[in-house]
Amino acid sequence: MGLLHILDWQGYDHMLFLLALCCVFTFGDKRWVWLVSAFTIGHAISLALSVLNVVRLPSSWIETMIPVTIAFSCIQHLWPLLKPGKYVLTEKSVLPTVLAFGLIHGLGFSNFLRSMLGSESSIAFPLFSFHVGLELGQILIILAVLSVTTAMDKILNINQNKRIVLLASPVLLLSLWMLVSRLMML
Repeated sequence: MGLLHILDWQGYDHMLFLLALCCVFTFGDKRWVWLVSAFTIGHAISLALSVLNVVRLPSSWIETMIPVTIAFSCIQHLWPLLKPGKYVLTEKSVLPTVLAFGLIHGLGFSNFLRSMLGSESSIAFPLFSFHVGLELGQILIILAVLSVTTAMDKILNINQNKRIVLLASPVLLLSLWMLVSRLMML
């Protein structure tokens, strides 16, 4: 169920976040592994805590925060490009942010998972299974993003700064549109 859920186009906000997170990387740059791992850890923690009813926040708050995480990630990549020179990403500065964003996105999936589990007496295995599927879906999305970014570099000869602008700018605009739409529904 987790795999199907994340690959469903109705959940495109999660796909946009992964695109925003990984648009600075290609297959040759392995630093994305640390960021995706931090996101996964935050995601797993909040998903488990929410499903176990340790943490409960109104879904409208969470659904409003998700586009904020996407926009922030885009801005975090675009902002340094306003200064001359090559873009430099430091994992140490981005890692805590990505971990926190994983917490938010995990809470976003929790309502779906809670409704799916219904009145299960033991949620450990269904929770684990859902999350494994979810992570497999994330990996597929990230591999697709890295295929595009690597092709932009190697085949189209687009430098990293231009690639970031070409990918992060439309994602930023979409996330701002999502944010306004969700704020209007509050």
